[in-house]
Amino acid sequence: YENQADADVDEWRELNTRWFQFGTFCPVFRVHGQFPYREMFNIAPDDHPAYKTMLAYDKLRYRLMPYIYSLTGMVTQNDYTIMRALIMDFGYDKKVNSIGDQFMFGPSLMINPVTDFKERSRKVYLPENSNWYNLKTGEYILGGQTILAEAPYEDIPIYVKAGSIIPIGPEIEYASEKSNEPMKIFIFSGNDAAFTLYEDEDVN
Repeated sequence: YENQADADVDEWRELNTRWFQFGTFCPVFRVHGQFPYREMFNIAPDDHPAYKTMLAYDKLRYRLMPYIYSLTGMVTQNDYTIMRALIMDFGYDKKVNSIGDQFMFGPSLMINPVTDFKERSRKVYLPENSNWYNLKTGEYILGGQTILAEAPYEDIPIYVKAGSIIPIGPEIEYASEKSNEPMKIFIFSGNDAAFTLYEDEDVN
């Protein structure tokens, strides 16, 4: 870098990108605030990897709305928890007891945030008695092992539990937007699966 300011801007952009990737899989996802402004168009120009990544994850969040809305129905009706420490679903595997940087987003998606500047891979533990799919590549991976997962600037490692059903909606711009496009149902084989799709009129 020619000066410290350029280095600081690069780190600030990457930090916000990693926060955005993590935030996509939190129950409440909001990006705003007072100075320094944190909307993606204030972080970087639209041809920058930070902007492109935030936009891609924003679109993913909205396409996951049928899954997320169904999870909120489970919270209301079944006392469910959307953001789940691994021990909540894999308590039989003692290796998950001390894992504090991986979590389940609902019953199907394992999220593995990246927190260090310029980190481009990270260790991920896949619990035993369950197998997994890499969400990006579709690779099928046996559980009960620690893997070194790729974590480029544009992505955090995300794995789908085998035996999952995930409803995916069309691309929308806000949560209650209605579309005439059909919903897609993604089925990840390898175990028995069930998912309850929940919809209501959005106002009660």
